[in-house]
Amino acid sequence: MLGLGGPYYHDASACLVIDGRIVAFAEEERFSRRKHHRDSRSCAVAAAYCLAEAGITLEEVDEIAIAFNPTWPTPSDTCTDAELIAELLDPALFGHHRPRQVTVIEHHLAHAASAFHPSGFDEAAVLVVDGSGDGVSATLAHGTASGCKVLRQFPFSQSLGWFYETVAEHLGLGDWTSSGKLMGLAGYGNPDRYTLDFLTPTAGGYHLDLSRYGIHPDESVDDQYTDLRYYGRLKTAYATAYTGLGIPPHRRARTYTSGRIIPDTAYRTEHADLAASAQHLLEQCLIELAREVLTLTGATRLCVAGGVGLNCSANGRLAALRGVEELFVQPAAGDAGCAIGAALEVALRRGDLALPGPAMTTAAHGPSFDAGAIRTVLNDYGLAFQDLGDDLPTAVAGHLALGRTVGWFQGRMEAGPRALGQRSILADAHHARARDHINEHVKHREPWRPLAPVLLADAAPDLIGTHAPHPFMIVARQATNIAREVIPAAVHADGTLRPQTVAPDDTDPYARLLASFAEQTGRPPALLNTSFNHEAEPIVCTPRDAVATFAASPLDALAIGPFLIRKDRP
Repeated sequence: MLGLGGPYYHDASACLVIDGRIVAFAEEERFSRRKHHRDSRSCAVAAAYCLAEAGITLEEVDEIAIAFNPTWPTPSDTCTDAELIAELLDPALFGHHRPRQVTVIEHHLAHAASAFHPSGFDEAAVLVVDGSGDGVSATLAHGTASGCKVLRQFPFSQSLGWFYETVAEHLGLGDWTSSGKLMGLAGYGNPDRYTLDFLTPTAGGYHLDLSRYGIHPDESVDDQYTDLRYYGRLKTAYATAYTGLGIPPHRRARTYTSGRIIPDTAYRTEHADLAASAQHLLEQCLIELAREVLTLTGATRLCVAGGVGLNCSANGRLAALRGVEELFVQPAAGDAGCAIGAALEVALRRGDLALPGPAMTTAAHGPSFDAGAIRTVLNDYGLAFQDLGDDLPTAVAGHLALGRTVGWFQGRMEAGPRALGQRSILADAHHARARDHINEHVKHREPWRPLAPVLLADAAPDLIGTHAPHPFMIVARQATNIAREVIPAAVHADGTLRPQTVAPDDTDPYARLLASFAEQTGRPPALLNTSFNHEAEPIVCTPRDAVATFAASPLDALAIGPFLIRKDRP
């Protein structure tokens, strides 16, 4: 089963499922090198990779599923639009094979399936929240052995995702692709300063009323959805609301320095306070939604997906909610993850997947490169390197212990926006200067942006106060006093951190690296971990991507496969 994600001209992706198991998954941006693969919904290269990983052709795929309804609002189970199918899967990459039809999986059902089907749970409440898809912005569902049953949905005119992104845009943080920055800025603000009374958490959910700004909640707006007229009106309404609070639209000043355009990264108190107020309000609305779906289903496990599911702080609140015994958040919670849900959903319908299926414990479903392929690239670039073999983790730990910053490229590329030890930048979390160096000089981004820790699971009780696994760096936890003392660079201004826990494993270079770092420093097995890329590019995919980003940045070393490349310090 081949699932295709990212139907709305961003975050295109592909996932191949065989016998109910995810064989390969990748986002198109990693190949096109265009962040979010904006302005295109072609999934062709990601799909070609998935098929190559399995050693099959497109003609051998039993069923192809897309995660949206092209004929919305008219219901449809299949799509036979040859032009659209060719747009998604360029025939030139598949021996000029043109599938005659694809299966349509409603967008929020694909999100829901991406969260529940790989959760390993036999039953769960399912919460999907995003900007919108197929006219829906939030879905409450019940996950059982039969699949996901939709219980309640909120229309696009009640979108929490769009509310959140308009705050970020108003504050000059960027367009919808940068709304996650608001979560970081919120940690510096006062959430009680601004009352955003157009959005009200209520028992069972929330209610959005922008009547004062020209949009009435009972207004019929379906005809303004697909041409984005409603979205334009909404942005204007929100801008008026935020300006009315005394916060005019902020546009960052930019300067030209040393061949680069440098945006102003400072913020004013009122910006942080609005960010904090919006974050708090979002969390309150999500809590009400979660309580409602838990009550409706009687479940004690909660699954989360949709773009809003990438909000680590909100996920932390949901994990702590009374009645939630276990939480699973799809690591590719945004539209890219819909490829996973679409593929698993059609596998379930065909009888190739029985629920509960295998739990998703890793996001490493992308391309890998053997030592020979990596060596060829390094030689092509004329780089001096050491082949350290199994001794690489120990050597890298030594460099990190000396305060150096290292690019780490190992195994299959991970899915989702957060690096999880396959394509990472690593540093010592004991020193705040490491975080500041990465933000300012490596990533070229705002100095107030948090970085996350990766730690061995054995250290989790001391640093995050729980034994529960956190494999995907997508749920915030309150930092313990020990964490504040020994890994302060990973603790955000609000006292939280976004951990990734790694099981001790002598066969895993990542786990061995953490263990060796602890042995060499006498401190806990924890490091700063951020994605291996700079601000304007996706996470690196290939060895050539890694070398190019390494060469263009002040990283001190690159650990790629068994090889270590160092930059001599003056």
